[in-house]
Amino acid sequence: MQGQGTDTVAEPGLRDRKRARTRQAIRTAGLDLFEEQGFEGTTVDQICRRADVAHRTFFRYYECKEALLFGMDFGTAFLDAFAAAPGGLELWEAFRHAGGAVDGHLEEPAEHTVRRRELRRRFIGIRSVRDFALVMIDTFSQRAAAIAAERLDVDPLADLRPQAFAALMAGMTRRQVVNGNDMRPLEEWVEAFRGLLVAYAAPAPAAPAGAVR
Repeated sequence: MQGQGTDTVAEPGLRDRKRARTRQAIRTAGLDLFEEQGFEGTTVDQICRRADVAHRTFFRYYECKEALLFGMDFGTAFLDAFAAAPGGLELWEAFRHAGGAVDGHLEEPAEHTVRRRELRRRFIGIRSVRDFALVMIDTFSQRAAAIAAERLDVDPLADLRPQAFAALMAGMTRRQVVNGNDMRPLEEWVEAFRGLLVAYAAPAPAAPAGAVR
């Protein structure tokens, strides 16, 4: 019985390690081929041959070859930490808490991160890559809005703050993922929004005398 128990405990661990090795093999093969022959010149079949996996195996791990250019479960760790932040924290404090939990990264820290970012910069002009990035950013920002609504305890259809928060998340993420720029500190984004809002709230200049209104 003891042996059976040990096998039962070990088996899931072995399966997880095998899955991780398979995912790693596919990702490495894809990035290598993208660097060698470009994104559009690389097919899923070629990636499968290089990784020595079946075609159907590829799609168990990645929905398309574009997904190889992004970290697994992009932004999930950040959003999970945002949702799990202590309930007493104000929204921006919860945001900072999440950023600290993932060390400011939206992608999982891995040896491939730098390669992926460089390849994204190289291929972001390709429509399928750009479209995939924009869908991913929208998914990320809308989940951020849902979490913000929960934390604020408001109806997102009646209160604009969750969607305003989502717009900020989308802008920050797009700057990094699509434009290839480094993530700027939150304080700089807040200052930029404040500058816009101050200008919006400023009284309109008086019309010149005699001007037709």
